[in-house]
Amino acid sequence: MPPPEIRRAGPSDWAAIKAICAETGRQGEPVDDEEREAFSEHWIAPYRELRPDWTMVAVVDQKVVGYLTGCPDTLSFEKERRRVFRPQPDSRELFPAEIRLKLWTEHPAHLHMNVSADFRGLGAGAALLKSYFDELKKAGVPSAHVICGPAAAPYWERMAFRTAAVVEAAPGVDLSALTRPVD
Repeated sequence: MPPPEIRRAGPSDWAAIKAICAETGRQGEPVDDEEREAFSEHWIAPYRELRPDWTMVAVVDQKVVGYLTGCPDTLSFEKERRRVFRPQPDSRELFPAEIRLKLWTEHPAHLHMNVSADFRGLGAGAALLKSYFDELKKAGVPSAHVICGPAAAPYWERMAFRTAAVVEAAPGVDLSALTRPVD
């Protein structure tokens, strides 16, 4: 299989991005059918509408097989997201305000990344991260953070992220905030 091509997402990529989000949104597993549209719109729409230039896709044989979306300034993004979308509470809200503020100011960039199950372990995620971190470096951003469930934390640690905070999202289920310097 050829290595993935990494490029900025274009207007025609958003349907595939939403589909991958719904296929992988439950810690790598599919979201329930009745929740797919609302789930993927919740996680994708703010980036599509507010920061489309910070979304990248991994393409193999002209098919989007993964995406990374995020932004270089989480604090301003969150203010705008809350004003424009009036979002429902999500996993970010489980962290105390002082931890969120520390993440958003000391590690200002954040990201979400998902790769289709058939293409995991083939370098798409690492290639997306490299491209994103190259762009963050050009923008002068010092550090990034990601929030994930227990199944994904080992992956992020292999990608040089370090645990900054952990909260119990549900009885016996931890949610981690991990950070990584840009350089």
